[in-house]
Amino acid sequence: MEYLYVNHTDDMILRDYLAYDRTKFALLRTFLSIARTALGLFASGFGLIIVKESQALINLGYVLCGFAVCVLVAGVIYSVRAKVRLDGLGKSPALSE
Repeated sequence: MEYLYVNHTDDMILRDYLAYDRTKFALLRTFLSIARTALGLFASGFGLIIVKESQALINLGYVLCGFAVCVLVAGVIYSVRAKVRLDGLGKSPALSE
């Protein structure tokens, strides 16, 4: 995985490479769990809409679908921001100590 460290090789030692990999994988796991939650909410909401038992359940289904979209958008924003911070980490003077 040498391509991950192209911009950071000057200041990083082995411990920093391992921490960087661990953090990247944790970020990926976090995003996947957020996506799984959004998918579950959307499936639950869609299931309630299809059942059509009462107007209250249909409205709850739409609310769950909307909430699922909000959760997914928030997860994408969080992941992008965290990736930008992580990619800028190698330029920090704290790693050069």
